[in-house]
Amino acid sequence: MALTCCAEEVHQWERFRVESEWLPARLRCFIVGENPGSPKTAYFYEAKRAVPVRTILLRELHRSRILAEPTLAAFRSAGFLFDHGIRCRLRKNEIGEERRLAQQYKSPRATGAKHLERFLRDAATVWVQGYVARNAVSAPGSELPRDFSNISRSPYPGQSREAPRFFVSRYLTRASSEEVVTIFREFARFWNRTNDGNDVPV
Repeated sequence: MALTCCAEEVHQWERFRVESEWLPARLRCFIVGENPGSPKTAYFYEAKRAVPVRTILLRELHRSRILAEPTLAAFRSAGFLFDHGIRCRLRKNEIGEERRLAQQYKSPRATGAKHLERFLRDAATVWVQGYVARNAVSAPGSELPRDFSNISRSPYPGQSREAPRFFVSRYLTRASSEEVVTIFREFARFWNRTNDGNDVPV
């Protein structure tokens, strides 16, 4: 039987048992992305398949000396968890429309992202990647206020002045290689500040 939010029987989050297999003992950083892609796209926690956003994230966190190695196991050990503002796998045109609406905080799916609430509450820091994630995280009553500025321009990537435990950037696969370097340079600074300098890989 299909879910009420999409045509799938179960979201990839449940299919890959993320909460039981990949939730760290101490949630130091909760990363919120856009959505898992199309029905043919490999999922972030699908370890046996290549996933562009995961490749960039693990490689650059390792280069920044935040992860001991560029693996999902090291990602979890360092206290990281990855989820999406929209857990539904959507066709390209559908996610394009959700992203367009999210720029004005009008994405129905992102606005209704109740699945994030517990992790947003428990995480020491939160990395918001992209418009859909920003829409999902900035729900009514959220700690992170609404911000209609362009996410690819200053003051981004960077720490939210109004909500200091939040770091906001473009979604990694939508950033150029030069932008990726800037994003991780700024994230490393944010990580060191918010983790009291405890950035040694574990």
